[in-house]
Amino acid sequence: MKQSRHMLIVEDSPGDAELEVRALRQGGCELTYERVDTPEAMQAALESGHWDLVIADYSMPHFNGLAALKMLRDKGLDVPFILVSGAVGEEVAVEAMKCGADDYVLKSNLARLPLAVERELRDSEVRVERNRAEARYRSLVDRLPVGLYRISTGGDILEFNPALIDMLGFQDGDTLKRADVAELWLHAEERARFEAVIEKEGVVKNFEMEMRRRDGSIIWCEQSARAVYDAAGKVGHYEGVLVDITSRKRAEQEANRARDQVRDLALEAARLRSDFLASMSHEIRTPLSGIIGTGELLSRSALTPEQRRQTEIIRSSGELLLTTVNDILDFSKLAAGRVVLEKLDFDLVELTESLVDSFAATARAKGIELALHADIHMPTGLRGDPNRLRQILNNLVSNAIKFTQQGEVIVRANRVEDTADDVLVRFEVVDTGIGIASETQGRLFQPFVQAEGSTSRRFGGTGLGLVIAAKLAEQMGGEIGFESAPGKGSNFHFTARLEKGLEIVRPWMTATATSCFNGMRVLIVNDSPATRQVISEYLSSWGIENVAVGSGAEALDLLKLARPGDEKQIVVLIDEQISGVSALGLARAIKQHSDIKHNKVIMFSAESAAKNTTEVADAWITKPVRPSHLFSGLLELCKNTDGVGTKTIAAAPPSPIDNQPPQWRKAVRVLLVDDNLVNRTIGAQQLSVLGYTAEIADGARPGLELVSSRRPDIVLMDCEMPEMDGYEAVAEIRRREGDTRHTVVIALTAHATEGDRARCLNAGMDDYLSKPVKLKSLAEMLDTWVRGKLNHILTSEQHMTG
Repeated sequence: MKQSRHMLIVEDSPGDAELEVRALRQGGCELTYERVDTPEAMQAALESGHWDLVIADYSMPHFNGLAALKMLRDKGLDVPFILVSGAVGEEVAVEAMKCGADDYVLKSNLARLPLAVERELRDSEVRVERNRAEARYRSLVDRLPVGLYRISTGGDILEFNPALIDMLGFQDGDTLKRADVAELWLHAEERARFEAVIEKEGVVKNFEMEMRRRDGSIIWCEQSARAVYDAAGKVGHYEGVLVDITSRKRAEQEANRARDQVRDLALEAARLRSDFLASMSHEIRTPLSGIIGTGELLSRSALTPEQRRQTEIIRSSGELLLTTVNDILDFSKLAAGRVVLEKLDFDLVELTESLVDSFAATARAKGIELALHADIHMPTGLRGDPNRLRQILNNLVSNAIKFTQQGEVIVRANRVEDTADDVLVRFEVVDTGIGIASETQGRLFQPFVQAEGSTSRRFGGTGLGLVIAAKLAEQMGGEIGFESAPGKGSNFHFTARLEKGLEIVRPWMTATATSCFNGMRVLIVNDSPATRQVISEYLSSWGIENVAVGSGAEALDLLKLARPGDEKQIVVLIDEQISGVSALGLARAIKQHSDIKHNKVIMFSAESAAKNTTEVADAWITKPVRPSHLFSGLLELCKNTDGVGTKTIAAAPPSPIDNQPPQWRKAVRVLLVDDNLVNRTIGAQQLSVLGYTAEIADGARPGLELVSSRRPDIVLMDCEMPEMDGYEAVAEIRRREGDTRHTVVIALTAHATEGDRARCLNAGMDDYLSKPVKLKSLAEMLDTWVRGKLNHILTSEQHMTG
């Protein structure tokens, strides 16, 4: 159903008006209408209602169509207007169209009127909708809280919205149009950067800059713009949007200031914590030096069994407290990210051998078998932090022994990846201990957590060791993990990526030495399956045919099967603690079995090999078995070792704290400088026990005088002293010596935080010992410097003894 239209007909002839209406209705147009024939009547009609279309006669006695058209347009009404006339020439039609008429129709051709009306009504509706859309768009633009603009390539502002006027502080659009755009930018370099981007890319997004308002105040803006190209592909103008982000920038600045304050507070808290830890380290380690040092010295005295037991309690309690202090310090340093790994050249096999040796006495006291399997084909020279690597292993091995009541603990080190520059090593510590319940395994690597609430009371410890180990392994490019079951033991393992360094020659293993094993067959007699496997793996890697058994009876049965005339040398490796039979009795039976020339016996003993001498054993090796010792022990028993040139090291290496210290130490003059009476007393006794010639100074200034007058070989310098500390004292020593002499100065400090060693070395000291200082550490440190820097002492001693 067509919509009914409301039309105004300006016509002085009622008959002509009726003809026009009839023509429209016949053409299908639904309409209502009103006829007027004077200006007054038309004025009243326009004011009284809404009209969809106006039809006007061109010529009337008192009124004409062009006057009606002018009246309509003067009122601002966008209503379709059709002019009709009895005779309209071309000039009249052109004039009517110029005045704004939409069409004209001759009265003699009214059949065309419905078509003209339909077309004009349709065009009017389109025009009205377009005008509405434009009005909505303009309203939207005017209401937007961001500035919109169009600007010419020459910098003239062509179009903008009210928000831009307000944002830039102008009174009206005319003053904004007259503004120099370049002056609105606070920084010319920002504008140049903006223009360079839009020229290259054609678009700029979210460009932040500072702008100067009309009143001179500064605001932060974010601008996005694009170039608009003409038909020829040239830039016609630019259009964009400008957003005031001053509030956001101020909020960001406030947030940054707050963040800086938080950071400063955190740094201050870290500094206070560091100072507190350093102070606590010093205050705790100073009395610990007296406790542990006195315990070590007492243990070397002639004591009754009860006194020796009480002395051991003092020593072990001091060691436990020292471990706790070290764990807390290490955890704090790791949590603060202040642990920096060193890069030093070292031999991994030597490190692991030394590691298991250090736990030998503890394992032996609990009756636990301790074994090491180190991949002897590992690159000899590795580069990394051997001290931190050993710290991880120390923790894992210590835990394994602590939580194992019987059985064995095996340490393994094997390559898993090998590149031109580095090697990934997997370490395992396997025990047969109490294991870990599944419900507590998930939180084992959390700080201060142990397997169960009673663990710390039963076994001791802070619960920090595994956390420290995990963080150190991560810093070494590896990861840590474990498998465990209650009552079945645990396997803790971790990986570490180590650089390849300078090759280190292992004198105990050469190709020439290995070749002499071709004529050897080895029988392993050990009731520990893990130890049998470790020894067998070593032997196989050296190309030695071997068989392992768990009892003496099995060993004798195998020897009875030996073929007469077999030229291969048979070497029997017997664990002194093998169950069910006397190890020495088994050795005698083997010796008596056949030709002594071809049957050799090596005995593994928990005690020092140097203390075991008996004709039934051809060699003794101290447990835990080290590959270097086993290799050298076998090498000694080869049929022909002439020209091999490998020194026998089957016996355990001499301890630096043997009861009989080397005679050459007496020639080494050591000056101990310390303001603490307890430290001086214990330090002097330690030096005396180790066999060094000691002098004592109770402060830095007396120490400087003794350095100048007595010229000691080595100075042990405490760092924390009143009036003049150790750092100032060593600086003065270096100033006085100049280039003529260099006295070895070793720092003694109760501080143990990150950077203390570097501070000592930077101050001019040669090395660093952290308190409490143990006899073994002190002996190793002094011996190292004597061998490395004071060879004249060793040379003089050799001449005296030669």
